[in-house]
Amino acid sequence: MTGSGLWNFEMTRTIQTSLRGTLIAAGLIFVFAPARAEEDAPVKKASTADYSGSLRGTYDFRGQGPYSDHDVYGYWILSGRNLADKHVDFHTSGRLHSDLDGAGESYADDPFISLEDTDRYGGNRLLQFYVDLHDQKKKALLRAGRQYVDIADYIQMDGLQAMLFENQQLGGRVFAGQPVSYYSSIVGDLFGGASLVGKPWNGNRSRVTYARYYDDSVGESDDHFFFDVRQQVAETVRARAYLSVMNDDVRMGGGDLYYMSLSERVFDAVLGARRWGEYDASTRVYSPLVQTLGDQEPYTTAYGRFTSQLLDWLYLSPGAYWRYPDESNATNRGYERYDMSFIFEPYKSLNATIALEYWDVEESDRFMGVSGDIRYKQGRLWEVSAGAAYVDYTYFQFSDFSVIAEDVTVDLDGTRVERSPFAFTYFLRGKWNISKHTALRVSGELEDDSDEEDLGYRVRASFEVRL
Repeated sequence: MTGSGLWNFEMTRTIQTSLRGTLIAAGLIFVFAPARAEEDAPVKKASTADYSGSLRGTYDFRGQGPYSDHDVYGYWILSGRNLADKHVDFHTSGRLHSDLDGAGESYADDPFISLEDTDRYGGNRLLQFYVDLHDQKKKALLRAGRQYVDIADYIQMDGLQAMLFENQQLGGRVFAGQPVSYYSSIVGDLFGGASLVGKPWNGNRSRVTYARYYDDSVGESDDHFFFDVRQQVAETVRARAYLSVMNDDVRMGGGDLYYMSLSERVFDAVLGARRWGEYDASTRVYSPLVQTLGDQEPYTTAYGRFTSQLLDWLYLSPGAYWRYPDESNATNRGYERYDMSFIFEPYKSLNATIALEYWDVEESDRFMGVSGDIRYKQGRLWEVSAGAAYVDYTYFQFSDFSVIAEDVTVDLDGTRVERSPFAFTYFLRGKWNISKHTALRVSGELEDDSDEEDLGYRVRASFEVRL
């Protein structure tokens, strides 16, 4: 079985022994600790298990001129809590995909070819499937199965996480397992680490995490440290700072500042900045592009946004994002992005939005767009929305090479051609909650692109069953 099978724990003997030992030790704790507590505790009525979940099937059609594409998707989520007298939880989620009419071998033959069409496993993915064993107050928890490690770049793995006092004054966790990949065999790769989290002073929560990824294909590892500090500065102000260090190089560092007004009228604001440094990753999980393009080139980003309620029925939300590279080139360009949204809500059942967006990219590339939509909602029974968008972008094509074919040479040295395509998009969407447990969604889109001779169509229909 390959590394992307449902369960795959073909690890080294050392790791296997360590994981088995952790399971046995944790199992003893969970078996005996509650028993001792129950000797002194009054008899309580067994808790009722709580289940939630949904199953959704989606049909997706795309068409443009003589080309068309038909796909079917299935999504599921199922969770159970408070099983075995509040000692067991479980969660599973996944996706199924089938391309009903296949795909071409290249974009020239089929404009709808995508990464999904290269998936050797048909796009069927078990995203999560784990069981939590814990005490009733969840001070100690063991998670086993397919899961994401949220404190370490959300690496997906088949393995274990053991957590202790994570929500107390001082706690932490350890994790280990085999990474999951849907595109390549990583049967020999390993991932693991440890984390310490605490509340050293009032309003603060800080975490430090160490993680190592071992890539069996190259026999090398990436060592990663994560630092995350969050502070409640005041009742209305929160701050966060974070730092990621890989193989002794600063991978990324930054900070965010949040403000939320307590007045009756909404006023929220957020500011932030990030610095991406120059680092050299060794493993496939961190370096699919680095291996091709070279080392990561440093750059800095900053952003800001606020949302203000001007009137009872009118909101304003402007935002900005800037990217500044240390040295500009074809793969590390700077740009500025600005957007402005006007939100109208005269009634709880009716709202509309008008949004403007503008990009200014180095070397005179530009993008401008305007979109609008209106939505009507009839309680929790049904809703319908319609909208349109217009985008216009300008960019320059450069050619600095020669083409030689059948004794004919075409020299394109330094040719700079300006391109200014535009597109109109229209959409209509609807949702009907047929019952408490079933819902139907339908959407349609029409796109008129100046670079294409034919109109583009897309229709999606989904049926959902909920617990």
